[in-house]
Amino acid sequence: MAAAMSAVQAYRQVGQQGVSTDRLVLLGLEGILEYLRRAELAIRAQQIGAKAEAMDKAYQLTAHLLASVDLERGGEIAVNLQNLYRFVLEKLATANIFDDLEALAACRPVLEDLRDAWRGLLDRA
Repeated sequence: MAAAMSAVQAYRQVGQQGVSTDRLVLLGLEGILEYLRRAELAIRAQQIGAKAEAMDKAYQLTAHLLASVDLERGGEIAVNLQNLYRFVLEKLATANIFDDLEALAACRPVLEDLRDAWRGLLDRA
């Protein structure tokens, strides 16, 4: 929980430095995808420490994105985002506990679709 709180604080600090929320979400999604890649490599190489670090960072970023969803202003889209982030968190936990590469792989298309959608929003702005 402390890690999630520090992620929220970091997000707010960066936001105060003039980086748009949409850009922060995109950076978060790209970060999660990178940590998934690292976690997969670590699982395959049986590098427990590297796996734990990558999984922890992917989990923290996803939890942060979940916490930043604004249900009051986001309506149905916000509810859908919440469900997607919860799905990813569940799969990350399964992948972490059981070194489950299929659970890890299930996260990738969800996150790639979200990343591409956010990129599209930024390109139109």
